[in-house]
Amino acid sequence: MAAITYLDLKDQLASMLGASEVSDLPPNDQKRVGMCVNQAYRECYLPIDGKRPMWAQKRFEVSFPEGIPGVELSSNIVSVDKIPELLGEGPLSPMKGPEDEIRARAIFSWDFRAPSGRGLNFPQFKDNEPEVGRPIWYYLDSRNQGEDGKVIPRLYLYPIPDKAYEVEFFANVLPSELELDTDEPRMPSDTVWDILFPIAQAKMLADPRYNGDNREVLMRIGEEARKRLRTLVSPQKHKGSLRLTKRPGW
Repeated sequence: MAAITYLDLKDQLASMLGASEVSDLPPNDQKRVGMCVNQAYRECYLPIDGKRPMWAQKRFEVSFPEGIPGVELSSNIVSVDKIPELLGEGPLSPMKGPEDEIRARAIFSWDFRAPSGRGLNFPQFKDNEPEVGRPIWYYLDSRNQGEDGKVIPRLYLYPIPDKAYEVEFFANVLPSELELDTDEPRMPSDTVWDILFPIAQAKMLADPRYNGDNREVLMRIGEEARKRLRTLVSPQKHKGSLRLTKRPGW
């Protein structure tokens, strides 16, 4: 099947405004058509009852240099799916954030224990150096934003890497907006025409310039496309909980 491009979708959608090609429309109408395509494209990636379609999950491999605890990830990532792995080393355990890092260090660092061994004495945290070694835990920090307001996720490891490591993980992503006419939706070709396009048509019905007599038919087709989308989502993998397991030699 031939590749389906952004232009293909816009040309087909332009017929709802009486044009054979999107280029025949005024600039504002061209923008409206493109917006409906992109809104429908994004909807095809959103979770449904906590589940996402297979194309909303993507494999990533990132490098952590020695001594660097966090790396910036693609702004399209919304969450980590499945447990990340240190390539050649094994899986990591999830950590919910900096608070869990403190908890982990409190449990496993000898300088948090009283000399008598009777419980924890919790000295000033700032006086304790972060541990360096083979990473055990990870967490995804989504609190930072770029100048454009988009969230910039960062993946952190702890302990701080004692050498260079490669980390493999699968993440749930949102699509990059289609911009160039040659851009292709990152979806199976059959779902583009069967799901994305009917949803885009339904969105175009809100345009006051559409005066076709098949409004109800297009609305029904759009809802049927959304129902088909629900059959293609998959349950999210359980990410587990923070596991604090003492390592040999500690």
